[in-house]
Amino acid sequence: MVKQERARRTYEAILDAAAEEFVSLGYARTTLGGVIAHTDLTKGALYGHFSSKEDLARTLVRHGAAVWARLLADIESSRPAPLTALRTLTVSLALEVWADVRVRAAFRLASEMPGDSPAGGPLLSEVWCFLVHHTRRAQEAGEIRMRCSAEAVAQILLSLVLGFQHVPRAQREVPVKDRIEELWVVVATALRSPGPSTGPSPGARATLER
Repeated sequence: MVKQERARRTYEAILDAAAEEFVSLGYARTTLGGVIAHTDLTKGALYGHFSSKEDLARTLVRHGAAVWARLLADIESSRPAPLTALRTLTVSLALEVWADVRVRAAFRLASEMPGDSPAGGPLLSEVWCFLVHHTRRAQEAGEIRMRCSAEAVAQILLSLVLGFQHVPRAQREVPVKDRIEELWVVVATALRSPGPSTGPSPGARATLER
């Protein structure tokens, strides 16, 4: 039991160190040597758990996919109105990205790893499709009145989720959930407004009419 607990702690320490490296440097610039340098472990200890940088990255993407699946299941079980679903997803996922360096790493890796990552699932694609689908539903239900494409709204919400972590240090004294909720109110208020009378561009109008 003692050996198993030591192995578990080693495994967790490696994942946290790798997540920090991937978030800071990206997939291409991260090295196993850099990961080891952030721990008190030996190269042998790392290879005892992970066979390569890709193995580490895929494990982190799987972690992000598991968090996403849990949030999605919670939303689907309550069957909220489309705009409420967007709010719940935006706030919940932003909180996870803020609090969990492994989730932050998962999203960066999902966009940077070469080729597809079947072991972790198409994480970014699934989140994007959720945002676009529920935006269209909210438009059809009249909850979103702004004349813009669903893709534009999805881009704004995804930027909010992934960019929230980049705030000035002085602003970090504000309770995280309160600040995310405040940002959502700003976005939702804009979405409920019809916006400029000129309407969307031809390309955006074609998207809305589909």
